[in-house]
Amino acid sequence: MWKNIIDKNLIIINPEVNNKKELFEAMANHVYNHDYIINQKQFLKALNAREEMANTELIPGIALPHARSNSVEKLFMSIIIFTNGIDYQNEEMGPAKIIFFFGCTENQNKEYLQLLAQSNRLLKKKKFREALLICKTQDEVISILNKYDDEVVSSEEKEKYLLILTLNNINNTDEVMNSMIEIGITNASILDTTSMARKLAYEMPVFAGLSYMAQGKSKESNVILAHVENKNTANILAELLKENGIDLDKKGVGFIQIIRVENVIGNYEEDIDL
Repeated sequence: MWKNIIDKNLIIINPEVNNKKELFEAMANHVYNHDYIINQKQFLKALNAREEMANTELIPGIALPHARSNSVEKLFMSIIIFTNGIDYQNEEMGPAKIIFFFGCTENQNKEYLQLLAQSNRLLKKKKFREALLICKTQDEVISILNKYDDEVVSSEEKEKYLLILTLNNINNTDEVMNSMIEIGITNASILDTTSMARKLAYEMPVFAGLSYMAQGKSKESNVILAHVENKNTANILAELLKENGIDLDKKGVGFIQIIRVENVIGNYEEDIDL
């Protein structure tokens, strides 16, 4: 997805700023000068408001500041790299060295979420981070982005399918949702469930001897339902999950089903307040 949006002018290596406040002000000015926003003060206000909700340095040394505002002319992603890092007002995470900086219009929610999800996934990879940190030029950064870029699911098929993902470890739910967003699924419903095997092992006295099968695992699980328009979405999601350590081919992890839907009444898309 990066291939379609990255602007070489928005890749900056070692800018002369010392902290988050200076960074935000400098970047608001920079994207304004390159026609990505129409009002610097309004965008900066939205950026700071998002930051006040929670510090966006979510991985040690990595920050993803972002804002959705009608001051944004068009969706953008800027990459800022610091050799030594800057103070990002997050002592627990330390100095921020890699900044992925996003701005979004009011009507580009889906693309915005996909960019955030893809960036979040790849920035967790040590090799990806290390490759970015040794870049000296904008072209080197673009080369790395292109190497790691993935094609999103094409929706040209435009059919109706119900994707059902059963996930036996609820601790993996965040990773699953990130993967779903990355491939364009933003309409999922998540149900709290219990698998039959674990209910037998934990709750039914006659089968109590089977508890060894559960091996201390939680009996809670999730079933995630989503409407998709391309049946290959299931395969792409499974591969992305496997890359994130969730291998559905292993017993007890979970499974995906995809079912053809004849008709949908109503609009299953939901606005997400960012």
